[in-house]
Amino acid sequence: MTAPHDSDWLIDHDYCGRILRSSYSLELKRRIVECINQFKRFDHKNNPAIPYISAWREDDLQIWYEYVGSRLFELLSCPPEEAAAMFAASIIKRSIYVPDNNMKSIKQKSIRSGKLPKKRLMLRQESQDNGFVEAVYKVALKDGTKIWLKDMAQTESFKNDKIYLSLGGLTCVSKEMKAAEERRKNEEKIKSERDRLELLLEKQAREIWKSQLEIIYRLTKASEFRDRQTGAHLTKMSHYCNILAEATGMEGEERTILFNAAPMHDVGKIGISETILQKKGPLTPAEFELMKDHAVIGAKLLSGNSSKLLNMARSIALTHHEKWDGSGYPRALAHEDIPLTGRIAAICDVFDALTSERPYKNAWPNDRAINELQKNKGTHFEPQLVDLFIQKIDQIKKVQKRFSA
Repeated sequence: MTAPHDSDWLIDHDYCGRILRSSYSLELKRRIVECINQFKRFDHKNNPAIPYISAWREDDLQIWYEYVGSRLFELLSCPPEEAAAMFAASIIKRSIYVPDNNMKSIKQKSIRSGKLPKKRLMLRQESQDNGFVEAVYKVALKDGTKIWLKDMAQTESFKNDKIYLSLGGLTCVSKEMKAAEERRKNEEKIKSERDRLELLLEKQAREIWKSQLEIIYRLTKASEFRDRQTGAHLTKMSHYCNILAEATGMEGEERTILFNAAPMHDVGKIGISETILQKKGPLTPAEFELMKDHAVIGAKLLSGNSSKLLNMARSIALTHHEKWDGSGYPRALAHEDIPLTGRIAAICDVFDALTSERPYKNAWPNDRAINELQKNKGTHFEPQLVDLFIQKIDQIKKVQKRFSA
């Protein structure tokens, strides 16, 4: 390419553009010649980048090359004038890399080839607004080989001619991109396997949970066979404990475990004589000593398992007859030495026992039962828990009504 004199342009045989052959401004043509002369010096095998000058009109979607390094049309196996169209047709996807919102990592944003035509105006507008282009193209060559070309260019506008130029180079980054793509595939495989294992573990956890609930259900039914009055009591206990636990701020998962563990508080009565369980009237001191064994028997029945559910059930069975002042049984624990779940179960158990009919007594009205709880604040029961229970009495009454039958 030689420098122009006035409007007399000498065009080399390898010029593949259209601006120098058309009636555009002298300013634009001089810029094209200047860039071609400069880019020709970069077009050699030792330069990793393939230089190019692409152009487009404001009112036309088509892009053409004013100049392109010889290695591109050698890669695409086409003449220079077809390089722009062949390159566009060979694109598999276009990717850009941007930092995430926290600026801690880089995210890849890709557009597949099928969507590129619809995005072309948007991409063109971005390059015009930003004044530069930076992207990576995954390209399929005619022989099936896939390569990655990084595109870095600056954008210049010529308003009077309604022409935009993109001046830049295409650099092969296949080695790096293949490694990155392989890494992503491995990460996806690892994530997929992790997700599969998590689903499997969740399924196993659900099965274990169902098995544990089945154990509790069967032990509860066994208790009901021994003491026919306990069925509704166990159901109400679960709901009372859940209401009071929520009032203390206990988290949902722990409350769920408590709800299912609470019915096991008296499971040890399986080991108590039916004569004592069904006795109409007060127990003798000797009979009461035997009855007290049910706390330890229940704990032994529920021991030997590492699950949260059965461990909590064991703890409640063992401690729901302990008293705040240390006068309870079986270990005479006091204050916070009694687990919170045991302190909750103690209040709920006594309240329902008082307000329910038993072989040895009639059901008390709620007001009398509440007075009994208040009377035993600080001795039998933790004072704060009694106050919270009374604050929730409307919810308690709804449960009573629901399961009164």
